[in-house]
Amino acid sequence: MKRLLQYLLCFLIAILIVIGTRMFCISSYRLSTDSMKETLQKGDFVLVNKMKNNENNPGRNRVVLFKSPLPKDKESSPLFLSRCIGMPGDTIRISREGYQLNGKLLSNSPVKENSYRIQKDIKQPLLSVLHKLEIPYRDTAEDSLSLTIRLTPKEEIILREHLPEIFQMQLVPEDEWNYTFVIPIKNHSYPADSAALILYKDAILTETNGNVSFQNGKIIQNGKEAEKFSFQQNYYWMLSENEDEAVDSRHLGLIPESSIIGNVWFCWYSNDRGRLFKHIN
Repeated sequence: MKRLLQYLLCFLIAILIVIGTRMFCISSYRLSTDSMKETLQKGDFVLVNKMKNNENNPGRNRVVLFKSPLPKDKESSPLFLSRCIGMPGDTIRISREGYQLNGKLLSNSPVKENSYRIQKDIKQPLLSVLHKLEIPYRDTAEDSLSLTIRLTPKEEIILREHLPEIFQMQLVPEDEWNYTFVIPIKNHSYPADSAALILYKDAILTETNGNVSFQNGKIIQNGKEAEKFSFQQNYYWMLSENEDEAVDSRHLGLIPESSIIGNVWFCWYSNDRGRLFKHIN
């Protein structure tokens, strides 16, 4: 009987070690999307290092697993996979040309879709050319005079080669909003102006449990207008490699440290032999 209890105790300890390892150290995940298709594929199994220490913080260009920081996703906590592009304290400028990180241009992804407004009277000829070139028609808006389509840079080049010159003149890129912001550092204060609030709003609501309001581009906290806001966490900016399937900082905004599960460091199974037993950078 004593020996049986010893076996049961050893078995229980082993189970606790496995559970503890999965919860706090390393876990395996199967990818359900192609959001990082240049590095990993849908269906790949990866190991995620979840240990919280200085060596395992999200690092620049690391592939990171994180949960949605949005208050509406608090209950379901969906998980996403992206590459850490911006670190706390970095300055990011977003424009049509791409992302500028601390003044250095990061070119757009080759699958990034840009918007183009065209006159509605060339819709049918344009559809005919798109069909011939096997380019999908992605319409985003349409009114009585014009419509907006989305094309990747590669698709635009191919399309312009086959469009009559008069149609090419009408394929005009839409103006996009340009803005600059600093990724917050823990215990640092940042101006609470209207431009910053566009990016900081969700983070501020989360950190204050919604106990603030926004009026005329200003923060109202404890009944007073706040000129600055001090963040209690480090934040990051994540971008995926495949915009067609990605959900990243372009959709979720700033990613707080508390939402990060860990760094993806090893692919232990993949249908692509080139990714099998591969260390992920």
